[in-house]
Amino acid sequence: MCIVVLVILGGSGCGKSVLMKHLPGLMQPTQGQIWVGDCEVTALKEREMGQVRHQIGMMFQGGALFDSMTVFDNVAFPLREETDCSEKEIEERVMNALEIVKLAAHAHKFPSDISGGMRKRVALARAVVDHPACIIYDEPHAGLDPMTADTIDRLIKTLQNEHAITNIVITHEIRSVFRIADRIVFMKEGRVYWTGTSAELQATSDPFLRDFIEGNAQED
Repeated sequence: MCIVVLVILGGSGCGKSVLMKHLPGLMQPTQGQIWVGDCEVTALKEREMGQVRHQIGMMFQGGALFDSMTVFDNVAFPLREETDCSEKEIEERVMNALEIVKLAAHAHKFPSDISGGMRKRVALARAVVDHPACIIYDEPHAGLDPMTADTIDRLIKTLQNEHAITNIVITHEIRSVFRIADRIVFMKEGRVYWTGTSAELQATSDPFLRDFIEGNAQED
C-alpha cells in the first residue's frame, strides 16, 4: 500500500470541500462513482457506511470541538459513540492520540482554555483516535501563524511516516504544499485541472498554475 500526503488545491468555490464531503458519504453524488479502497461507496445504504467511515478520520476547518467538553472528552467522543471500547481502553487510546499531537498535559482543559493552534491539534487527535487508514483535513492551516502551521505540517508527516496513515489535505497554504505533498490535485470549476508532484508544480509553465502559486491576480 502506498501511504501518501495528497494535497487538493484550487481557488475558492472550485469544489474542494464538496469533494471532501463525498468521500465519507456526507454528500451523495448525482452521478459517477466513489471508491474507498475496493468499496464503491455510492452503492451503499446509510447503515452500511459505518465500516467505510471507520477508515476515514476528518479534521474540520474550525476544529468542530464541543465547548462544554474537556480536551479528553472531545477526543474520546467518537469512541464512546461508535465503539464498544471499555473506559480503560478509551483512556489509553485517547492519551496515545494526545501524545501524538503533544497535548497529553492539556487533557483536562476546555477548548476555551487553549490556543487556536492547540484546538486544531485536539481536532487532529480526535481524527486519529479511531485508528483510521486515512485522514481528511479541511484547511488545517487557516488562521494559524507560520510556526503553528509548521507544527501541523510536521504532525501530518509524522502520521504518514510513523503511523502509516494516508493524509488528504485541502489547503491554500502554498509553502505547506511544497513541504508535505507527495501528490497534488488542482481543481478548477469542479473538475480536476492538473495532477502531479510538488516538484512538477514548482516547475510548471502553465500560466494559470503559475499565477496561483505565485499569488498573481488574473485580470478580467
